[in-house]
Amino acid sequence: MIYAPATPASIPVLLAARHIEGAEVTIFANHAQANAQFLRGEVDILVTGLSVGVELFNNGAPVQVIDSYVAGMTYLVTRGQPIADLADLRGRSIYLPFEGSPIEEVTRFFVEQAGLRWQTDVRPIYAPFTSSVELLKQGRADVVALPEPFVSLIEGLPDLHVSLGYRELWDTLTGASSGYPQVTPFVTREWAAANADLVDRFNAEIAAALDALHADPAGAVAQTHEALGLPAPALAAALNRTDFAYLDGADLAKAIRDYYQAIGKPLDSAFDAFFYRDSARAAQ
Repeated sequence: MIYAPATPASIPVLLAARHIEGAEVTIFANHAQANAQFLRGEVDILVTGLSVGVELFNNGAPVQVIDSYVAGMTYLVTRGQPIADLADLRGRSIYLPFEGSPIEEVTRFFVEQAGLRWQTDVRPIYAPFTSSVELLKQGRADVVALPEPFVSLIEGLPDLHVSLGYRELWDTLTGASSGYPQVTPFVTREWAAANADLVDRFNAEIAAALDALHADPAGAVAQTHEALGLPAPALAAALNRTDFAYLDGADLAKAIRDYYQAIGKPLDSAFDAFFYRDSARAAQ
C-alpha cells in the first residue's frame, strides 16, 4: 500500500507501481490523516515532503527514507508586481501551508540569506494551499509559496506572477547544481527489514519511471492525470516546472545531511538509522 499526494511528484510513483505486482497507490489530500495511517501500519510506503519524515523521526517514530527523486517544484507567486529579489519581501507577509512545513523551512533559509529577519521583516501566515490560492484570487494575499500543481492551476490569472523558483534560488545561494531533496518515500524500519527486496524493487522502478517520464512526458501525463484528479493540460504544465533528481544510498544520505547543514539544522548521529541503505549495510 503506497500513499502519495496529488502532485506531479506522484507521476513516477503511479508509473512505478504498475510494474510491482500487488502494489496499490492511493492519492491522498489530507496529509495529517495519511501520516497517522502510515504510523498505524495501514500504509507501507508514504510519499511526502522530506521534513515531514524528519519530524516524525525526531518525535520517535521508526521511519526510514528510502530514496529522493524531486529536486524542485515550489515557486513564489505574487500579486501585483513580480518579485525579482528576496530583499523585496521586507515588510511583507508570506503565506505558507503550515508551521514547520518543508516549504517554510527552506523559505526561512532564503529570507535569512537575504539579510532579513524571519517573523520581523517577513511575517509568515499559515493557510492550506487551497485557502491561500483563493486568497490570491480574491486579492487578499500578495505573496504565497506554492508547489505544483497549484502554480499551473492559477497561472495566467490577472495580476498574478510566478516570481521565483525555489530550486533556482537554492542553487544560486548554495552553489548546488541540482536543487535539494524535496519529495521522499518513507517506510518503517520493521517493514523495511521484512521487505528489503520490495524496497529495492520500488526504488529501481522509481528510477525507471523517471527515465520513462523524461522520454515521453506527454504519455506519462496521459496515463496519470485521471488518478491525480487533474486536467491533462494543467498536469503537463505542472510537470514542466517539476525537476527530478534520483538519489538513494550514500548519495541520498549526503544530500539530506548537506541540506540540513546548509539551513542551520544539522542532523546528529542518531539520524544514521533514518537512512534505509546506511542502516541496512550497518546491520550486515
